[in-house]
Amino acid sequence: MPTTDCGFAGQPYFLMRRGPTLSVAISLDSEVAVGIPFRGEAVQELWTALVDTGSETSCVDSQLAMTLRLPVVGQRTVSGVHGEGLVNMHLAQIFVPELDVVFSGVFVGTYLNAGGQPHSAIIGRDFLRYFHLSYDGRTGAATLSND
Repeated sequence: MPTTDCGFAGQPYFLMRRGPTLSVAISLDSEVAVGIPFRGEAVQELWTALVDTGSETSCVDSQLAMTLRLPVVGQRTVSGVHGEGLVNMHLAQIFVPELDVVFSGVFVGTYLNAGGQPHSAIIGRDFLRYFHLSYDGRTGAATLSND
């Protein structure tokens, strides 16, 4: 079963500051179905995604979503550390190459980069519920697997 390192083994402080991080491709391809990997040529660019057990839903940076022309399919009020706010919902697919899996759906548009965050997406519990996540804060190691 595929497993990927999403931590910073030997660097526990870096894991605490940055969080578990995956490289992902973000797009919208009508020929790609859930669980089917992107064709190699479809992966144009990789971005970083925070693996966030505190987030119920997965998210995509709003500016990136607009740049990628991900369709807005509605709006929703979400809440976080800064309170409630109305955000766009984008239809998209997030591909995790190391796990060879695509997660398709409606993603919350967030202001990660505008807020100084280094990630362009958040992998939330709606995705994580299908995987095993191991996080060792003492060593900085973190893994995500299909087992």
